[in-house]
Amino acid sequence: MTETRHGNALTATLTGVLDQLRARHDIGALDPAVHFEGETVLVTGANSGLGRGIARDLALRRASRVILACRSGIPQTAEELERETKNPNLEMRHVDLADFASIEALVQGLKRDGIVLDRVFFNAGVVSSGGAQTREGFELMFGVNFIANALLTLRLLEEGVIPSSRFGAKPASKPARLVYIASDAHRSGRPITLEDFGAYRDFGISQSMKEYGHSKLALMLFVFELAERFKGELEIFALCPGAVNSNISREAPRFVQPLLRGVMKAFFASPEKAAEPAIFLGKSESLSGRTGVYFHMRAEREPAEAVRDEALRNKMFARTLALLNERGAAIQTREIKDAV
Repeated sequence: MTETRHGNALTATLTGVLDQLRARHDIGALDPAVHFEGETVLVTGANSGLGRGIARDLALRRASRVILACRSGIPQTAEELERETKNPNLEMRHVDLADFASIEALVQGLKRDGIVLDRVFFNAGVVSSGGAQTREGFELMFGVNFIANALLTLRLLEEGVIPSSRFGAKPASKPARLVYIASDAHRSGRPITLEDFGAYRDFGISQSMKEYGHSKLALMLFVFELAERFKGELEIFALCPGAVNSNISREAPRFVQPLLRGVMKAFFASPEKAAEPAIFLGKSESLSGRTGVYFHMRAEREPAEAVRDEALRNKMFARTLALLNERGAAIQTREIKDAV
């Protein structure tokens, strides 16, 4: 069942319904009294869906600076959230995660403005039906869901926007906390093979969920290896938010889209509800000192066996650094490699 539960849009939808009905609740929502006052937080893909739900909760919890990094919805998303939450401390910055130059521009803008991040929610992602590529030639889901998150993370660290003593930053009073929006589809994705890792593969809609799972598996391997290498300096968590009521049904065949939309409206979590465990992971003191932990909705869960393979993680991490530099990203590989 594990191999097929996210095999296509229809089975992924049914899995989402079942997950909602039988979800464990090891963690709850963050206490309403807990706030983010005094903290600077970045949320990617915050103009819609889960990202907007996360940004809204942060604003309601009085975050002192909420940076919404988005490709679209600028500036209206921040204006709408400010009206809803009465928090004026929201700002929007443009980023196209399918373009290395755009990611670098975001990082340099944050550095130029002296911004140091306390929390980062790497939320933005995409599901495609096949055939699309990023500016650097990666398959779109691989490029946005994985490569962009890896590049953005490493460049924020290198430039001191996420503080790490490894790159000369003054140690923060508390480790920065990074939350990556993953997916349990990483269990059903095409396996990682280092020989052709990152090579563009064309595919049709019947294989789109397999490729989506592949991109999320690569992300999980990166996140868990990063957590190991920066243990003690960063607190890193991965979260599958479960099924969220969004427009993902657009990737399904047209004849089933009305049914899928109805099911999602009836059974899937709203973006605001789905944001609750993400906010919990981003702030809860009960997780202080922990890192490299995967949560499925509100329950801690072991990731797929491949993610627990230390040798594979290490090799994939090295290959990722090589891929980034081959495509024009000047990653300081020595400092990253030495971070153990």
